[in-house]
Amino acid sequence: MFEELKSVIEAHHSIVIFGHPNPDGDCYGSQLGLRDTIILNYPNKKVYAVGTGLRRFRQTLGKMDEVDDDTIAGSLAILVDGNDLYRMEDQRVWNAKAWIKIDHHVENGRFTQGPFIVEEDANSTCELITDMIWECGWKINPKIADLLYLGIVTDSGRFQYIEDFPKAFKQVAWLCEQGANPKELNETLNITFESALKFRGYVYSHYQKSENGVIYLCLDKKTLANFGLTASRAGNMVNLLSYIHGYPVWVFITETEEGFSHIELRSNGPAVQPIATYLGGGGHKMAAGLTLPTYDQETIDKVISLCDKAAKEYKEKGE
Repeated sequence: MFEELKSVIEAHHSIVIFGHPNPDGDCYGSQLGLRDTIILNYPNKKVYAVGTGLRRFRQTLGKMDEVDDDTIAGSLAILVDGNDLYRMEDQRVWNAKAWIKIDHHVENGRFTQGPFIVEEDANSTCELITDMIWECGWKINPKIADLLYLGIVTDSGRFQYIEDFPKAFKQVAWLCEQGANPKELNETLNITFESALKFRGYVYSHYQKSENGVIYLCLDKKTLANFGLTASRAGNMVNLLSYIHGYPVWVFITETEEGFSHIELRSNGPAVQPIATYLGGGGHKMAAGLTLPTYDQETIDKVISLCDKAAKEYKEKGE
């Protein structure tokens, strides 16, 4: 499956790996995991990963690279964990010499610049990169194993959203055999701060509910500033409202510094990806997101109305 992508990688001396804005564990893990794998197996290549990365793991799992414009212009760009060039955090991706993509989100048809692998049933991009390593016969080391494990465990909601359990556990078992340390990774993932506890209290005392089972929270930038949070960081905590009985859809709508709406949609029943796609975003069937250009009551009402309609239809079908 990965033969064509492997050939393209082998044909380029300089490679830059791009990920999406507000990188999560899967984006960060796939960027650095693939970067370090290519370097390990092709030591004469120059390989870089650009973007902001994941702050809490930078010191232990690796920092992102600073790359000049000329390097990008002479490099193969590998897009990971994102649909297309528009979705990449570093928009210099457009200036690359050539492009390939590895992703697991719903395909939108906008990436036409080169060959790609998209497996919408995969739980994470790190799962696909692990598949690629197996197929290509590449060797890895313990840090790479940690990076790939991180992406698999975080994008699967710590194995809550997995469809193919045998494959997932086969992969993580193999990664542990290669040196991944779940205990240390989970300890870092579990670290919390007192300010976060105060934010949780705010969430549980200010959430709202729709008629048909949507539970949601809206946070303007003034409120976010009081907690020292950005819109994206707050949005990443959407699962504070997860799995509350009677509410199969949960939503965070947060205001960015620019006055945009950063929206995170989650579900354990109705599909929310079609809603995100309709509004210009994307994601997975049960976990999706988008950004809208305004943060106001009209925007909030539109998003919640669509989610409420999906929840109502889900209930009426008796699913």
